[in-house]
Amino acid sequence: MRTLKTRNLSMRLIDMQPKEEWEKLQQELNDRFHFNADVVDQDGVRLAGTAWGNELCRAIRENEQALGAICKPAGQMFVHLMREGRAAFVEECDAGLVRVSVPVIRDGELLGAVGGCGLVPEEGEVDEYMVEMSSGMDAETVGRLAGTVTSVSAERVREIIDFIEAKVAELVAK
Repeated sequence: MRTLKTRNLSMRLIDMQPKEEWEKLQQELNDRFHFNADVVDQDGVRLAGTAWGNELCRAIRENEQALGAICKPAGQMFVHLMREGRAAFVEECDAGLVRVSVPVIRDGELLGAVGGCGLVPEEGEVDEYMVEMSSGMDAETVGRLAGTVTSVSAERVREIIDFIEAKVAELVAK
């Protein structure tokens, strides 16, 4: 007896809008809010490369050890929050940087999320020691890179979420 393979027929972000539309939104978020904007599918996989908002995050991502200690665990947690909460959220990674995420839901189905990371709360600071220990970079380098991270107020975070929610609503409605 032959076994038939079935395709997962659930809708994807690019079924709703072309990849170029999502990339355009990602770049708009980067330009407007100066953070590492991204659009991810329901599994947390980026649709396009990252639009970098600072040099620290780029250095962390390019360092396999730091990537594994900071970004990968945070990414797993963020995917869990996206799936379980199905609502916008703001969280911090172990380096002390803010992650903003707004789910993309159509007809009750979670398709992915739009958001970004790499901002430091105005009442907080980059955990430079964590970055040093997880990356092997020296304190001077980490301090210089941390200086490229933009500070963000709670009000600005709310503005970012509101903006993304409005843009996502437009794309879902088209």
